[in-house]
Amino acid sequence: MNMSASEFLLWELRRRRTVEGLSQDEWGSRLYFSPQHVSAVERGTRPVKLDYLQAVDNEFGTSLAVFYESFVKQELAPVWLRPWLEYEEKATALRLYGALVIPGLFQTERYARMVLSCSPLQTDELERKVQLRVSRQDILDRTNPPRVSAIIEQLALRRGEPEIMSEQIRHLITLRERPNITIRVIPADAPAHLGWGGPLALASFTDAEDVGYLDNHLVGQTVTSPNQVATLHEVWDSVSAVALPARQSLDLLKEVAKSWT
Repeated sequence: MNMSASEFLLWELRRRRTVEGLSQDEWGSRLYFSPQHVSAVERGTRPVKLDYLQAVDNEFGTSLAVFYESFVKQELAPVWLRPWLEYEEKATALRLYGALVIPGLFQTERYARMVLSCSPLQTDELERKVQLRVSRQDILDRTNPPRVSAIIEQLALRRGEPEIMSEQIRHLITLRERPNITIRVIPADAPAHLGWGGPLALASFTDAEDVGYLDNHLVGQTVTSPNQVATLHEVWDSVSAVALPARQSLDLLKEVAKSWT
């Protein structure tokens, strides 16, 4: 039986529940997840997240979270993205600039699916990309999460489907309550700045030089050259200079949230 790591994980979840002699309702009750959640995970229509696998491990003595981290996440990521994922996971601080869309680490599952569905992807490939994007957010929930500073264009907050955007903006408002997360917004009437060239990310470490990441329609680029990283710092300084302070950004987020309801 030839299976990918992600397919094996779903198979093993179904197998384990069957071996335990539990219905999806009973399984979900043991894990404190709804039966609808269990069903969606087992059918592959909902991304498997680390908290779900950790709940399975704690309740049934499995090691599925380790398997997921060791094999599934690497399988989901294209080769060109893997270097950045390693930097992202080791970073003590991240700076994210979102031009046309909200940065991936802050996207809800439904928003991520909406954005990624704009590409000509088959359903299974789309779900793999959604799962990868959602799984990367695990770094925000670890014991010592990185400090994350995000700057988002107001335009990115105004584009999308009403129900999805309402949920997404509320998610941003909730995230900014965390002491390690700062979210600032560039208003629509802000002057020109270097960020118009596209989104970027910068990762900082306690014992290494900063690393950058650039995304485009084809592949992403991990930037390690000191001169090029210095240029990305200049871009960040430029977008930061025109972004609203944190308190005014919160007020704008709340205003936008109301407009989507």
